[in-house]
Amino acid sequence: MAVYLFDFDGTLVDSTGAVEKALRIAIEKTVPAVIESDLYEDYYKALALFIKGRLTYQYLGVIHELVAQGTIHEYYKLMPRYIKDFPHSRNVVRTLRKRGRYVISFSGEHTYPGGKVIFMKRTNWYDEFDEVITFRGTKDMLKKFENLRELYPDEPFVWVDDSPSRFTYILDENTLLVQKASPYKSDVALLFERQNFLKIKSLREILEIDDGLSAFARGDKT
Repeated sequence: MAVYLFDFDGTLVDSTGAVEKALRIAIEKTVPAVIESDLYEDYYKALALFIKGRLTYQYLGVIHELVAQGTIHEYYKLMPRYIKDFPHSRNVVRTLRKRGRYVISFSGEHTYPGGKVIFMKRTNWYDEFDEVITFRGTKDMLKKFENLRELYPDEPFVWVDDSPSRFTYILDENTLLVQKASPYKSDVALLFERQNFLKIKSLREILEIDDGLSAFARGDKT
């Protein structure tokens, strides 16, 4: 058995446009007075930073107001409506499971507690996986990866993610690290020196990788 770990946002689904659209509409619906004012840019930036978990002290007052006005709640209600699947993403996941692979959603949690699971359920993705694991930050990610390796000590892992910086922490040689190309993420040069790293443009390439997985498991990197 092989174990596949898939990031969600930016890997299986395109959520960048959804975030931008949901932020704008949430502000328009809950605090319409700021749309045409000089405050709109600050409101938008504060909410965007909050969603990414990067809120600074400068915007704390704005966020308190957005919480009081229900803007953040409105954003999380709207956002799943605008998430779009990347081409072939569902077919790839379904095909892998039909082949007997164990497919896990392995991705960072949203700032909103349980937000990632909520988004997956509202976009009908949750049941596409054998298991859903979310993590908060690098330390938590590494701990949960270690837990998975303990559960499956001998099985080859294939980790697909559009954020290659996460791979720099992984030294497990029985894990194939697959970077899904993204216009929003930069390459990490040192990864290209590793034998267990690949970069792909289309998710369909995962099925080609799976076809040759037995060779990878034997240590034949050719």
